[in-house]
Amino acid sequence: MAKYAARGIPIVVVTATDGALGEVHNYDDPEPIRQRLAEVRAGEIRAALDILGVKEHEFLGYRDSGMMGWETNYHPNCFWQADPNEAASRLVRLIRRHQPEVMTIYDPFGGYGHPDHINTHRVGLDAFYFADDLRRFPLTEGEEPWRVPRLYMNAWPRRRMAARADMMLSQGTIDPETAKRMRHSGVPDDLVTVWEDIRDFIEVKLEALKAHRTQIPPDWSMLAVPEEDRPEVLGYEAFVGVFGAGSVGDGGLF
Repeated sequence: MAKYAARGIPIVVVTATDGALGEVHNYDDPEPIRQRLAEVRAGEIRAALDILGVKEHEFLGYRDSGMMGWETNYHPNCFWQADPNEAASRLVRLIRRHQPEVMTIYDPFGGYGHPDHINTHRVGLDAFYFADDLRRFPLTEGEEPWRVPRLYMNAWPRRRMAARADMMLSQGTIDPETAKRMRHSGVPDDLVTVWEDIRDFIEVKLEALKAHRTQIPPDWSMLAVPEEDRPEVLGYEAFVGVFGAGSVGDGGLF
């Protein structure tokens, strides 16, 4: 995002939930923060986007579902319980308003199985395909149909996972068996269709991550990447093309 924002390309970030059920790191007394975590998380998102140079941000308006298997997965207002048509409709309204040239969504597993990430994939895919379907989603005042030309899923490629495994093994934070499993995890490299070179933006990336203060513990492995390993572990963003072709950031990014 920082790379394309620096080129003046418009970017819109859509956040599905309020993040109210996440962990609270970096506070000596986390309980008062936990009581207003949705508000705190909103401020952290804004701070991170300011660092990245992203001006536009939208909320879909759902409650955090918590991790998979939590009782909170059944809360009627959480994203995991959202009516699929209603959730897609909310995103379609935003697509028609901002008219992006590119959309990015999570992979079908949501990266690591988080229910809200999985639903982001489902709802994002649905809204992408039907944003110009006037029978399913009639126009509201001021709208016009819009078909996004390109759709991508973000990916953790196997190459990056292997580099991270080697780094963590050398640091002594994982054992050889865990490192072996990590080297055979992630998206196979030959399925990655776009490698975005962001080596010039690694420091910006790290500062934006740190802005998510409650989410990112100070000992998180991604913040401890040695300087010599940063280009390989942190210097590329990977995407799998779902529809359309071209660089991820060509045109407006959504």
